[in-house]
Amino acid sequence: MSTARRVTRPRSTSAVLTANRTAHATRLLALGVALLGTAACTTPYLPPADADLPVTLRAGPNQHLDRALTARGQSLYECRRDGKALSWSREGDLATLVDAQRRSVGTVAPGGYFVAYDDSYVATKPDAEAQVTAGTLVWARLVPRHRIDEAQGRGANGARGAHGVTSVYRSGTGSFAQTSLIQRVDTTGGLPPNPLCTREGGTLLVPFSATYLIYSPAGNLLSGAPPSTIPTSHASPNPWAGNGHLESALPLPND
Repeated sequence: MSTARRVTRPRSTSAVLTANRTAHATRLLALGVALLGTAACTTPYLPPADADLPVTLRAGPNQHLDRALTARGQSLYECRRDGKALSWSREGDLATLVDAQRRSVGTVAPGGYFVAYDDSYVATKPDAEAQVTAGTLVWARLVPRHRIDEAQGRGANGARGAHGVTSVYRSGTGSFAQTSLIQRVDTTGGLPPNPLCTREGGTLLVPFSATYLIYSPAGNLLSGAPPSTIPTSHASPNPWAGNGHLESALPLPND
């Protein structure tokens, strides 16, 4: 009595390739669905509303929010003597400004300078500060600095003061030409691990990040204009060109 044996034929190469492609397509489809689900659950960053800020930091109804720029960089400190103690004194920030389209559009430099890649700038000073988040840089309301020029007459951006012409320290054209107020919010980092230091004159760089809300006067023709005219292919302007000091490239304010 003979016993029948079942013979398994090997699958053809084309059949194997088809099966592999089908499995790969299935995996890709599953991955795409997962990514879409993740994207749907991810909400875009929204800066805090002006009304939600501490009262001293608010812009108010006379200011128009032009854009929000994020910054990542370093806070610069110098070890200085105060009486008998040595402590870290904050000298300013070095950071890159990035717009909502993730384009690098300018820099933050010591002295309160905001410099765009279209060569416009504004020099600022703190008008008010608030410690909103513990262990990070304070949130701040920054306003343009002013300069006094005896030689020039009254200009569009200035008014005559007791000792000459007082004008806003900013460029006449470009993205920062009409900037009237900047809020620094959503800060992280930026504080030295120890407020005391040991070597006078020493420097320290501390990583930080922040969001800067850029305002211009409400009703200004440039208010609300998209930042599409800002070049992104230029190299970062170097405020320390020349003798290695900021004042060699940009004028320093009087106040």
